[in-house]
Amino acid sequence: MIQHQINQVEQRIKNLQRSMNAEMDSMLSQLQHLKELATNANPEASVRRGQVKEQSVNMETSVWEHIPEVLKVKDVQGILKIGRNQAYMLVESGQFHFIRIGRRLVVPKQGFIEWLEGNTSNNNG
Repeated sequence: MIQHQINQVEQRIKNLQRSMNAEMDSMLSQLQHLKELATNANPEASVRRGQVKEQSVNMETSVWEHIPEVLKVKDVQGILKIGRNQAYMLVESGQFHFIRIGRRLVVPKQGFIEWLEGNTSNNNG
């Protein structure tokens, strides 16, 4: 029983690490892009040639940014726009990782997103 809980916490930590690494990679990429824009930007030369170049920075935000790191069944229900019973059946189906805390079921965000985007295999809780 305790070993199972340890495994669940370890899996949750791994999921959070993957999520944080992906976010850091995205931020580093954006930073590099901004540095390149700052280095390459020379507005005086553009004006002299009669060409005003408009440079835009793609500040891509994650579609999932507003979602909590740990989802309740109600969150899954809202995201998928399904009924309460369907949401519980889906979570308990083992198609993505979930954690049972007493009578509550919670779903790590990263594992749910991977499942939703088709990037993972079955991972029952």
